[in-house]
Amino acid sequence: MAPDDSRPRWEQRLIETTEPWNGWSISRVRDRIVLRVRERGRPAETAYLPRPNTWDEVHHRNAIRWIEGVYKAWDNGEKTLKAAIADAHATSDLQGEEKAKTWAQIADAMEASRVQQSQKCSAATFRKNWRPFIDHAVKLINTGKAHDGYSLLKAALKNWDGAPTMKVECGRYLGLFMQFAVSRHKAPASWLITEFDKDELIPKAPKPKLKAVMSDAEMLRLIELADSVNPRWGNVFRLLTQFGLRPIELQHLSSRPHPETGKPAIWCNYCKVGGEEETEPRFLEAMYIRDANDQPVVWPLEQAMADGTLQLPTGRDGDARKLSGSSVNTYIHRKSRSTGKPSGAVQIYWAELVEQYASQDPSEWLRPYSFRDTYSIRCHREGVAVASICHAMGHSEAVHARSYRTMTLKIRTRDFAAETSTMPLP
Repeated sequence: MAPDDSRPRWEQRLIETTEPWNGWSISRVRDRIVLRVRERGRPAETAYLPRPNTWDEVHHRNAIRWIEGVYKAWDNGEKTLKAAIADAHATSDLQGEEKAKTWAQIADAMEASRVQQSQKCSAATFRKNWRPFIDHAVKLINTGKAHDGYSLLKAALKNWDGAPTMKVECGRYLGLFMQFAVSRHKAPASWLITEFDKDELIPKAPKPKLKAVMSDAEMLRLIELADSVNPRWGNVFRLLTQFGLRPIELQHLSSRPHPETGKPAIWCNYCKVGGEEETEPRFLEAMYIRDANDQPVVWPLEQAMADGTLQLPTGRDGDARKLSGSSVNTYIHRKSRSTGKPSGAVQIYWAELVEQYASQDPSEWLRPYSFRDTYSIRCHREGVAVASICHAMGHSEAVHARSYRTMTLKIRTRDFAAETSTMPLP
């Protein structure tokens, strides 16, 4: 088929693909791409490219790469045209009709690699953090909206417009996914997403939000309100407050004698395998809270758990509820279906605290994880050694310094306060 200047440029590029090759031509039958080879001394051959390599702008780049792969596999006539297409199909970068699921298979293989083989993260973490980005990328590739790593990242980022932090995460996860596809599953190197690509396409990440830490009085008030409605939830907030738990750790607690004191203690067997470091199981350490008279007080949670009297929320079936960050977040933000406003005393008070901290200058971010941040601050306030704080919280000193607040204006003011006399200025 001879080029026609009236054709769209993409169509001209498609047709011109076979021009340098003697005896090769390309034509169209409805939406299908047809290859023909006519060589002197041998029968003419005709074959269709497999879908979704169709005659349209969306798929033309993939079709061109397919045609080039077919020509290479044809090997100067050593193979038939159909055999060459079959070979190209077997080694292609996953765009034939029967190959459309291959990127999905690579995604599944990566999940198996991260979760089962290297144990870098849990299955739940992979589904939550990785899958939204990878599944969206697979969809873009299989619909012909991306033809290399750069175009994939550019198209994928549009799904997270207005969310700069998510764009950074998108670049990170897709970059690792494409490295896996190229190194383990022979995808073409053109699918790699380079640091240069990320630097060009991804905006600078916003400054991290300042994490809010609650006062002792605010936590006591929240627990008091929870007790007035449902003491079981009051106990949840006591556990989060007194031991600085990650909310997910609520479902990993049991009673054991403390190896040093012999007294009842709470053992947390949660193992965090994702992120920058693993979390080892540990005994929890209670950090007291100061009451209205500035006296340190604790709740006998360890003894109650040992006695089997520590009541925690149950489901509709009466069985113990599986607590997590999601369940705590759902409870504390519960709203009335009729009014859309916070549904009870706990929720109203929490909403007031969220607004109060958000309106400060600088603004602070209050969320259920703030119980853990506040535990850290109380430990520092009371002079606990940093190494002991980190060991009790289940992370390294490097993570603690990078991710947790260790100082507040109130603590700093206290540390610099002194009984002084004033000298007059000249």
